[in-house]
Amino acid sequence: MRKLWAATVMAAAALMTAPRPAEACGGFFCGRQPVDQTAERILFATNQDGSVTMVTQIQYAGAAPDFAWVIPLAEVPAVDSLAVFPQLALTALDTATGPQFQWPDDPGCYPPVFNAGGGPTAGGVDDGGVTVHLREEVGPYDVAVIESADPAALISWLRDNGFRVNDAMAPYIGIYTSEGMKFLALRLQPDAEVSDIQPFRFTLPSGSPSIPIRLTAIAAEPEMGITVMLLGDRRYGPANWPDVEIDDDQIVWRPDEWPVQTNWTALVARGVDEAGGRGFVTEMSGPTASIAEQVRNTMTSDEAQVAARDALLPLLEGNATITRLYTRLSPEEMTVDPIFRRTDGPEVSNVRVLPRSVEGRDLCGGADAAAASPCDFAACGAGGLCRVVEVAGGAQPVAACACVPGTTARTTFDPSGRPTVTCQDLRMSFLNPGDRALPDAPPLADPCATFDCGPHGECVPMNMTPTCRCSTGYVAVGAIADDGSRETTCVLPDEPVPASFYDGRVPPLPDSLPGGRPVDVPPPAVVAASGGCNAGGHAGGAGGLGAALIGLLAAVRRRRRS
Repeated sequence: MRKLWAATVMAAAALMTAPRPAEACGGFFCGRQPVDQTAERILFATNQDGSVTMVTQIQYAGAAPDFAWVIPLAEVPAVDSLAVFPQLALTALDTATGPQFQWPDDPGCYPPVFNAGGGPTAGGVDDGGVTVHLREEVGPYDVAVIESADPAALISWLRDNGFRVNDAMAPYIGIYTSEGMKFLALRLQPDAEVSDIQPFRFTLPSGSPSIPIRLTAIAAEPEMGITVMLLGDRRYGPANWPDVEIDDDQIVWRPDEWPVQTNWTALVARGVDEAGGRGFVTEMSGPTASIAEQVRNTMTSDEAQVAARDALLPLLEGNATITRLYTRLSPEEMTVDPIFRRTDGPEVSNVRVLPRSVEGRDLCGGADAAAASPCDFAACGAGGLCRVVEVAGGAQPVAACACVPGTTARTTFDPSGRPTVTCQDLRMSFLNPGDRALPDAPPLADPCATFDCGPHGECVPMNMTPTCRCSTGYVAVGAIADDGSRETTCVLPDEPVPASFYDGRVPPLPDSLPGGRPVDVPPPAVVAASGGCNAGGHAGGAGGLGAALIGLLAAVRRRRRS
């Protein structure tokens, strides 16, 4: 069966420093925290005629003229299926199907339950070796579906038509053009603003749901969350990736925080790492009837909620089952595009009962909350080791990461929006100082010029974001400065890092995944203790990817502090 492609979008997640504000309450559309606020959301819905409708979330921060978004497709979507989709509908469905964590049935614990948070197509027109299957205005978007056997011609067409495509995309676009794929490209219309960006919906005549994860690797944050919701006549699962199972008895939680904080997302990240960097956890699978009933009977309080209800209800009523899959991946793990298919299996409840204790640690009661370690909630990546670091001034200790040779510590945000550190593969840097984001753009400045990793670390630019390579025995701590810039510092942990840890190395990249840059990586022992680049400085210049690729796209962001 031909594969059906949909996009994930990740760059704006890197900008999040706090949970999203709650929406006005309207029954099903009450603002409830998703389990992973930074995750990218994709919705697939099968139709009776064999077609598949997809809704892909688009997040972006930057200048409106710089926005562009490109998705590989197996077929040309139906023209009358192109539409925007309410963000509120996608967020509400994500929340309704996400994990819910129930307190232990124990008088020593607290009792509440909290939420974890086929129409006609246009004829093709040849345009300089590029077939233009359709060109439409849809909501705030200028939309094109194009095809070419020549990736250079395809990139040239995109640039000539105002889609800002970076050179780093070329080898990845080449992967998909060699497979005969078409490309759906979006940009904002001249009079549209960034605030007009909404999820995008389209329908392909046939195929199996899949995600072009190889192209996503260009712009992904480390340990990026991906939530996939599939509506169909039965349960769905990954066809070519492992099913990863998480034992509820390993869930660590803190009863003194609301909503309850658990290490669920960290457990998923570690489980995927142990599965070789590929895998999905089935967080929920069951009938759509009860969800459709909630949507149908909800008391909508404004036009936005009415639009969300009217967009979501037909998809739920047309399919008997909904399956929710979740993963967390780093760019070097995005080597094989996951494909999803119908599968057998029992229903999976999204309600999980929290354990009273984990590994002998009593988690119930405010005083016993100290039994949970900051490292329980952290995911340092496959090349990382977590250690606890005491913070000056009596603040709570924090998690920090040691990184194996070939990786570097990058401050990012965990699923709750808090700063954290993850070890990232140095080879996956596609934009580096001296490169040009676009052929006519000036050379990129060094983001390490004003960044300080401390006296035991060296600043290394990763996709125009400053990261830190720490000396042997030191670990990286992440923080957000008062001005919103990211800070990473190399410090000594409370518990030493075993010397054997530094014998580890990053695995070779497969031939199917073009690397960003070859990296000659010195062992941490020879990292100069020079205070980074300029002592006392802070992050400046472009952040994220700086002049960045966003989602399955290329977009040059305006310079901002990282």
